[in-house]
Amino acid sequence: MYGRNTGLGRFAELAGITDPHSLYRAGLVYPEGTEWPDGDRVFRIGRLTRRQSLPEDGWGALWSVMRTLASVHGDDGVRLVGLFG
Repeated sequence: MYGRNTGLGRFAELAGITDPHSLYRAGLVYPEGTEWPDGDRVFRIGRLTRRQSLPEDGWGALWSVMRTLASVHGDDGVRLVGLFG
């Protein structure tokens, strides 16, 4: 499940989550590193880095601009906001 939202139904069962909205906020409820073993799989709360969630392919120019802005304004002074619809 690393970096993918697959098998979330089974994760919800293991974690005892019954509210669909709570399922996507599990990372806010459980501490990072919390694990639920399930046979040969393990569901784990973890934080993805940008590189893990979005590959450089096709996004390289955007990341370059963001690095440049961060060098001028600091890491906390740069945010990327996206709208998907």
